[in-house]
Amino acid sequence: MLHFDTGSSSTWVVDQNCAVSCDNGSGYDRKGYNVSASSTGKVLGSYGKIDYFGGVTGGPGVADTSSLPVGYKSNAPLTWNQTFLAANESSWRFISADGFLGLAFSTIAVANTTTVVETLLQQGHLDETRFGIYYGKEFQNTRANPEGVLTIGASREEQYAEGDLTYVPLRPEIEYQVWRATLSSVTGTSNAGEKQATSKLGDSGRVVFDTGAGSLQVPSNLIGDIYASIGMNWTAIIDAGYVPMCSEFNSSWSVTFNFGESEHDPKLTLTGDQLARPGFADNKDACFPPFDDSGSEDFGLFGTPLLHQFYTVWDFGAADVANYQPRIGFGKLKANM
Repeated sequence: MLHFDTGSSSTWVVDQNCAVSCDNGSGYDRKGYNVSASSTGKVLGSYGKIDYFGGVTGGPGVADTSSLPVGYKSNAPLTWNQTFLAANESSWRFISADGFLGLAFSTIAVANTTTVVETLLQQGHLDETRFGIYYGKEFQNTRANPEGVLTIGASREEQYAEGDLTYVPLRPEIEYQVWRATLSSVTGTSNAGEKQATSKLGDSGRVVFDTGAGSLQVPSNLIGDIYASIGMNWTAIIDAGYVPMCSEFNSSWSVTFNFGESEHDPKLTLTGDQLARPGFADNKDACFPPFDDSGSEDFGLFGTPLLHQFYTVWDFGAADVANYQPRIGFGKLKANM
């Protein structure tokens, strides 16, 4: 079982030694990969190390035959050769998985590996140049019945989303690395729409959409103004110990992220009740502050507090790297989702 992550590229699986010796406080019994025990496994002669915000992982690059029970184009099993890291070191103590499935771009993959999606895409195994993510309704402990669905080579917005998707194009780059877009401004609305304030970044603003991030981080130079626009005080929270109560998180206020300067450019809006996350300060009636400081000016990192609220489609726009026009589609979840 792998933890999917749009904020990184390299797919890795703990090896047979790390499965036993690497710190594991997750309660999940990890299954280690042994390249020597595989008749199709091959060591690439490379070594890579990945620094995450929450840990470090390293190991040799390997290649092996991978398969899915049912190929999307037919009922025949889909089999292909995939490169990945056989991790012999990992500080991901609390991850309930055998490794990571990197869903960013192969340009930043380590140890001469390529991402699973781009490997399948460029070998012609996928019907569409996209993957879709539905998180489900349980985010803490899915037990034996996870509801989340990762669809590779297609998307299921008709099943999960209501109405049309809002597509946010990625910021143009010579080589795409992560799912990074232009964040032009943030508009906060309070008092049931009576008050509104916009904090602008212009062309310098950027944001990375990262399924592996558990917070909604906004640019350091905007965070105070964003809190003020929704009737909260960021300084009081971080310096004076103010604890936001969940009763303050309601639909009377909202925040809109604008990905362009004009009225026709894409935007995403979240209401206060959507941003409520109980349990702050070990109090079930207190909610975590809705936004964190990214630690950088003009930069945001949008993780699961935002992504949980949408059905998302991550579209490369083409199978050929030279023709990529990547974008992310956001669909409002249907009421029963």
